[in-house]
Amino acid sequence: MGTDIHGYVECRAWGPGLAPGESAWQSAISLSVLGTTRDYPAFDCLFGVRSWGRWEPIAADRGLPADAAARTVAELESWGGAAFGVTWLGWDEVLAIDWDEPALPRATDIARYRRLPDQRLELVHRSVWSRGFARASGVDTLTTDPGRISELWDEGTEWHVGNTVFRAERARRRDAVPPPAGGDGNHKDGDSSWEPVWSVMRTLAGVHGEQHVRLVVWFDE
Repeated sequence: MGTDIHGYVECRAWGPGLAPGESAWQSAISLSVLGTTRDYPAFDCLFGVRSWGRWEPIAADRGLPADAAARTVAELESWGGAAFGVTWLGWDEVLAIDWDEPALPRATDIARYRRLPDQRLELVHRSVWSRGFARASGVDTLTTDPGRISELWDEGTEWHVGNTVFRAERARRRDAVPPPAGGDGNHKDGDSSWEPVWSVMRTLAGVHGEQHVRLVVWFDE
């Protein structure tokens, strides 16, 4: 059984039934339309759902906004007791995320890289605890708990075996959730299922303002 995400991008704008100049939160588009899929690293990093204790989540367990759009409320209520982890995240908060913030120290992993002919390192696996690493480091990976990596080695410690490089390192937020395209030099349009969400929020913020766009989500298993 897996965990799925549901919800809406909302924006604060004029709508039917409001007087001229008035505004209220409106359900702009459903995550189902945007093709948002199961993404456990992102669920953990952003919302603290399916957490392995690797991140300090950005927006965990905030509940449903008191002024949530009627359509959002109705959709959430249709899930009944199956829905959990209800929370929300503002576009202004997305823009303020430090995408280079590392995971918590206990989440240190051993990454495996391949050294290319031009001496650049190409990531092969984000996290390994293999016989190959055992031979390179001298540690018994069968009896040593990988949860102790941060106790055993400083972040950045490396082991070199031919063109293979093992490195003790922590993931950055950008590794769990690719940031909005155009927000940094390391991300391109279409790199993740989150880019459609970021793109819609960015567009709405350009019309209604950064503080008037948010993502309201919940989960089910």
